[in-house]
Amino acid sequence: MVTKKIIFALLLLILQPVTVFAWDNCPFGEVNGTYPGDCNRYIDTDNDGICDYSQPAPENRINNATDNLTNKTDTSAKSEMPGITEKSAERPIPKETYHILPVFLLLIILYFISYILSKKNVISTATHRKIWNMLLLVTFFISGLLGVLLIIKIDFGIVIPFPFDILFWHVEAGIAMVVISIFHILWHWQYFKNALKI
Repeated sequence: MVTKKIIFALLLLILQPVTVFAWDNCPFGEVNGTYPGDCNRYIDTDNDGICDYSQPAPENRINNATDNLTNKTDTSAKSEMPGITEKSAERPIPKETYHILPVFLLLIILYFISYILSKKNVISTATHRKIWNMLLLVTFFISGLLGVLLIIKIDFGIVIPFPFDILFWHVEAGIAMVVISIFHILWHWQYFKNALKI
């Protein structure tokens, strides 16, 4: 059994591609795409933090660097816009921030409100659980559907226009789903505990 696992691992190592066959050939037109990249094809064989598909081959980079140096304009006239310096123009665009703590706290507060209402018989325990089971289903559906749309965009280059950021809401729904899943696991803890017994 152990021998089969070792042979399988060695085959995977041997068959795994170690070279890039298409430098500077990103299917999405990315240039100098940094880690982790926007698609599952990200590969970095030269360990420079840039996807190999989005940059020239190493032997061509020296020529490109010298061409870029000759094409640079005078440093005294970097920008005609007031207040923009060379340093500020090179600043990276900030990445999207997600709201893990606010979503977590909001859902816990809402959960305890519905829990207290069920204990005071304002709503039944069954209604309390139905509310959270429906929220679990909705967040799962939103996160899953938006995840599939992201895969279609990344793997096939098909962009379906939406008036909102798909990645942002995929992550936010995923955060909510994880929190609600914790409530669900706690309700059924004994079941999971018994199921995991060997």
